[in-house]
Amino acid sequence: MALLRSIFSALVVVAPATEDPVRKYVVDCAEAFGPCVVSDGTDRVSLRDADDLVFHIDKSILVAAQRERPDLFFLHAAAIGVNGRVVALPAFPGTGKSTLTLALAESGLEYLSDELAPVDLQTLMVEPFPHAICLKSLPPFRSELPQGTLKVNDRFHIPVEALATTTRREALPLAAIVFLRRAAPPVQELRTLSTASAATCLMAHVLNGLAHPAYGLDAAIALGRAVPCYELDVTDTASAVRQIAAL
Repeated sequence: MALLRSIFSALVVVAPATEDPVRKYVVDCAEAFGPCVVSDGTDRVSLRDADDLVFHIDKSILVAAQRERPDLFFLHAAAIGVNGRVVALPAFPGTGKSTLTLALAESGLEYLSDELAPVDLQTLMVEPFPHAICLKSLPPFRSELPQGTLKVNDRFHIPVEALATTTRREALPLAAIVFLRRAAPPVQELRTLSTASAATCLMAHVLNGLAHPAYGLDAAIALGRAVPCYELDVTDTASAVRQIAAL
């Protein structure tokens, strides 16, 4: 319970005592961080350890959020606040999105999410999803992480309370979308994307395309036209931080 509270602390809301939960999860475990069984009244899932438990709960929340708000365009992306506006940072797994998000937060930019950027297509507002930043490994350019970081197996979870920056709890307007990638040799400058290229990239990172007309393609084209879109190499983290802050 302490682990889950630390990771999802910024998402916890105290509900009225008379309000029944939409779904209740029961976790049975014989030992801390060991094998466990999660049940929701319908299904039972056996998990190997606490790492699998966090992953299971996290993905269950993501799916529930998409079902609750199918009108939003859910991007697999980090979201950082800059001067009251949001830069969304879509990236494929393993690119270094969470590592860059931590570096951006430590540079003084505001934290909204390291994983999910739900965009209101009518207002272009981005909803926050501020759970703990999760790193699959210790970044090679640093020897330690913020005090309060939780290590579960090979993953590091950095609770929002451990971040030396503001965590936004309200929606902010979307200012830009920066698609992250790694190139060889590294490309050190932002590259502006055309609407067609931006829409193609957005389709690769949308989670709920089936909830929108034309599988989300119309929404991707409209979003790529309405918001400046860029591509950025993140091989050099410090350089990427400087460019996003300047943007």
